[in-house]
Amino acid sequence: MTYEQDEEGNFVYLDTITDNPDGLNIDQAVSQYLTWPGGYYPGIVKEEFFQGAEAKENSANNAEQVKPYRIKDEDILPPLSYTVEENEQVSTILSDINTYVDEMEAAFITGEQDFSQWEDYKKTLEQMGVQEYLDIAQTAYERSQENS
Repeated sequence: MTYEQDEEGNFVYLDTITDNPDGLNIDQAVSQYLTWPGGYYPGIVKEEFFQGAEAKENSANNAEQVKPYRIKDEDILPPLSYTVEENEQVSTILSDINTYVDEMEAAFITGEQDFSQWEDYKKTLEQMGVQEYLDIAQTAYERSQENS
């Protein structure tokens, strides 16, 4: 057990979690007893059980304020299923492109690369096959829409 109910029926962590005798913080103490939602698998955290920052009044208010600006479900692209041949092409193209984008992102942010070089950056992406990737992705997307 990591929690109990108080007089008002709220779930609260036990002292062994909030004031851990081994000096662990709350996340570390709780993680000894359960799998912590937030990894790469689906999980739902209900406010009544969660005692972290997401359950605080300010966090809930902030979430409400940004709600109109969130990405709508219908605007989220579905996962694309590529054929074996498409997958090989995409893997090859994106391997180089992702490395280049990561390097240039850091260079633009740190000022090592001036934004006057933006057109050269885009031309390099074109030379690396970004349009070919987009064409393959478009084909996979259209195929997914036909099958849904």
